[in-house]
Amino acid sequence: MFEFKFENNYKKARTGFLKTPHGKIKTPNLAIVATHGRIKLLNKTDHLRANPDLIIANAFHLFVNKKVSEIKKAGGLHQWSGFKKLIMTDSGGFQVFSLGWGQIHKTGKILKKEINKKLISINQPKQPRSTSVKISEHGVIFNFEGKKFELTPEKSIKIQKDLGADIIFAFDECTSPLHSYAYTKKAIERTHRWAIRCLKEFKANSQRSIINGHQQALFGIVQGGIYKDLRRKSSKFIGSLDFDGFGIGGSFGEKKMKEVLQWSLAGLPENKPRHLLGIGKIKDIFIAVQEGIDLFDCVVPTREARHGVLYTKAGKLSIEKGIFARDKKLIDKNCGCWVCRQGITRQEIHHLFKEERLNSVKIRVNPFSNPYKSVSKAKRLSTIHNIYFFKNLFREIREAIVNKQLEKLEKEYYHYIK
Repeated sequence: MFEFKFENNYKKARTGFLKTPHGKIKTPNLAIVATHGRIKLLNKTDHLRANPDLIIANAFHLFVNKKVSEIKKAGGLHQWSGFKKLIMTDSGGFQVFSLGWGQIHKTGKILKKEINKKLISINQPKQPRSTSVKISEHGVIFNFEGKKFELTPEKSIKIQKDLGADIIFAFDECTSPLHSYAYTKKAIERTHRWAIRCLKEFKANSQRSIINGHQQALFGIVQGGIYKDLRRKSSKFIGSLDFDGFGIGGSFGEKKMKEVLQWSLAGLPENKPRHLLGIGKIKDIFIAVQEGIDLFDCVVPTREARHGVLYTKAGKLSIEKGIFARDKKLIDKNCGCWVCRQGITRQEIHHLFKEERLNSVKIRVNPFSNPYKSVSKAKRLSTIHNIYFFKNLFREIREAIVNKQLEKLEKEYYHYIK
């Protein structure tokens, strides 16, 4: 029931399809982030209007919010959320970084500027100087919102089985771009041992996990930070294991994205899908597609929509700026999204944001309270538009690979590449 096949290629870039129990998608493609199992702010009707090909939920957040048993009882994420297409779940490995070293180092996965190599060679403590995350060979203990939660490779897989997504990921340690070589080496070796434990748990009692009557696929994760030999070592080891596909995780230097991807893909079999975790800026998408990445996930389309940033082929619109107060043009005249087809203008979106801000309309803190009633029309409409924009971008990328015109398409997105 799980099948991947690539059909066309242009240099290293490739198109294909991924067949799962909940349908078949074309690749390359983007999973829209639905951290709590539903895309933030969208109701059932909005989900249909946005119509993403796939979404990715977060096992850690569903676990700490005590939603796993409820979702399992409902028949899995597809039944619980009402989203009938392909669903992925992240393992919680990213939270090992974001709640731990990411806070200590005050950095994201991508290092925005070059740094002195001596800085990342400084001896660093074995644990973050924070009580939020404690990493051991057994697993990770999180201190989250005043409570302690433990995730191990086995527990992460068990949770993801209960959630019933089509594709799940091995539990790993996502390192910081500021980590030393020595620390990163220890982290990938631990991640490799965890990968073996994840596979063992995944295969327990069956050759392949069957959840709620359908087959799941497990992806292993390549780590290694910004270090060539560690990336290649991780790629070779993870690629040798019996995973259904592979995620490329961990940290990157902004100027080393291409190199790090080349190292990370070096040991992976070509007949299995490759997913770049947590990366989705348009500039990075083109770099990664050209290196042979098939799948992506990122918060960019939805998070920026909630902050009034709308994507168009000519560049981003900060729709709350005063210049849009009398702009009666569509968000993008060539856009086929539900919002633009309804004739909703830039002026209307601008005034909705302004009105809601004046009335102090905020996103509900609890994502599970009345999940099918959202409070911000401006953010809902912007989210629907941005999801369509990225869905269309990947359609154009697939066509450009088939027609061997990927560089030409990249130039059409100059405003995002420069």
